[in-house]
Amino acid sequence: MHCIQDHPAHAQAVRADRGGHKNPPSAPPAIPPIIITPFNKQIPNPAIDPRSNPPGPPIVPPRRPDLRM
Repeated sequence: MHCIQDHPAHAQAVRADRGGHKNPPSAPPAIPPIIITPFNKQIPNPAIDPRSNPPGPPIVPPRRPDLRM
């Protein structure tokens, strides 16, 4: 059975990894930091169906005085 470690290209890659010239580590990509502020300068859009004021209590005539006997 053929073993991967016996492959000449693999042996060459292993030899290159063990010692020899290595390039300096590259700098991380320049990603700007994400700053989250609690104060949003933009005003949110109003709701699609804004709620109207709830209706007041029902208007009924005053009660008649109770009859006592």
